[in-house]
Amino acid sequence: MLETYSQLEKSLGILYYSTIEKGIGGRIRVTPEEFLVEEITPEGIIVNENLKKLNRGKGNYTLAVLKKISKPLLPIISMIERKINAKISFAGIKDRRALTYQLISINKTFRGEIKLKGIEIWSIGSSKWKIYPGELKGNRFTIVIREPKEIPEYLNINWIPGYFGHQRFGITRPNTHKIGKLLVKGDFDKAIKEFIAKPYEYEPSYIYEVRKKIEETWNLKSIINTIPNELIYEKIVINSLIHDMNAKEAFCRLPKRLLRLFIEAYQSYLFNLILSKRWKEYGLFDVYYGDVISPLDNYFNPSIKIEVKKENYEKLRKLVLKGKAVIMLPLPGSNVKGINEEIYHEIFDLEGIKREDIILAFSNLLGMNFKDVYRPVVFYIKNFEILEKSENRIKLRFSLPRGCYATILLREIIKPSDPKSVGF
Repeated sequence: MLETYSQLEKSLGILYYSTIEKGIGGRIRVTPEEFLVEEITPEGIIVNENLKKLNRGKGNYTLAVLKKISKPLLPIISMIERKINAKISFAGIKDRRALTYQLISINKTFRGEIKLKGIEIWSIGSSKWKIYPGELKGNRFTIVIREPKEIPEYLNINWIPGYFGHQRFGITRPNTHKIGKLLVKGDFDKAIKEFIAKPYEYEPSYIYEVRKKIEETWNLKSIINTIPNELIYEKIVINSLIHDMNAKEAFCRLPKRLLRLFIEAYQSYLFNLILSKRWKEYGLFDVYYGDVISPLDNYFNPSIKIEVKKENYEKLRKLVLKGKAVIMLPLPGSNVKGINEEIYHEIFDLEGIKREDIILAFSNLLGMNFKDVYRPVVFYIKNFEILEKSENRIKLRFSLPRGCYATILLREIIKPSDPKSVGF
């Protein structure tokens, strides 16, 4: 096992590489178009400019394509919902610093298109149901690596660890999981200060200075009018505090989707730590009684969950070794059995949280349930190819199952010591 070269990754629980080869170096996201993400629908359709028609029966929902360039998803969704007075649903959150295409559903009839700076939406059909989180096969990525230190003859990567990627926690402000931990512990005062007032060095200087001033003075009334418009959620919280709401009430004014993102980020951080410990102590392909195994479909997505017992042990072990099934680990808040129980308890102890508290918190935190979610310990890569290779750039294309991060594959290829500085 090769340990990560990155201090940032260590702080996110991303501790090991699946490959031992030296990284090729280079930069990604030099332009958004060089990090292309195209969603793959449950029907196996690739969502991009060419998708003009898709129907899922006559119903009350409109299907549409959302194209965005270097835009965060949640604020865009909120803005479009206000603009068209409707609710929008989507399968997954795509990369911010990228050109992305994804399917969305609108809970009313919508015809035509919307064009704004960096955003385009066009309707393609109707549906009997809205899109639900996770309702996709995966994503296809087309990515350019600029200025590599060396040009490899080939890249042979079959699988990658099931880590949650860098953007799950924030790159400019890697604190989403920190806020989530404070929410889980019920410390809303500290959560608010981390959210609105903690400056991070990679933020734009004008935002850094605003946060620093808030942190130093906590004079919210005098600062509210100086806060940049893009900090829309920070403004919501600050206005709530100015109007004498307590910390919990102010935080709960945020959209539920955002609150859930914070808490899930902490779950993801804990999962990364747990995965790293399982990998180091027991491996990612060695099956034990009490493990949960899932056979893979043709897009390498897990299907049914099967608990390992004496009578099925040998069959499931062989499926895992052949790459036809994967070990699944539950996210914190779910039931844990076998060798994983001790691993989870050790991580909880290191985090200073009690098992009973975390089960209670993830069972019903802020009116949201976070239980019984499992994630593969490894992901397999589909249709990996090098499209273009020259002295100054390499262009890759590959597809990944749902929930898998392209940056976890790219870190294996580049092996950056400072992911932020090279475009992660």
